[in-house]
Amino acid sequence: MFLGFAAGQTLGIKEMGLALAIAVAVDATLVRCVLVPATMTLMGPANWWAPAPLRRLHQRIGLREAPAVPAAPASAHGSPGRELAGTGTR
Repeated sequence: MFLGFAAGQTLGIKEMGLALAIAVAVDATLVRCVLVPATMTLMGPANWWAPAPLRRLHQRIGLREAPAVPAAPASAHGSPGRELAGTGTR
């Protein structure tokens, strides 16, 4: 999109389009693919630190993992309990 601005007629718009296109490319490659993973590796568990009020809020209304679903028993044919859709047979 920003390269579309770079193809314009006005010099100021061209400069802005080129600068924004370069900024997006640098952000996508250097920052998100190199610096963030490296920083997270160096910081270790400190990445997941949260202030006390935010931790309490998350404990009260935060997202939780769903409980594990028990495995279906195997049928007489040796396959897990799979039904054919709409037939009521296995």
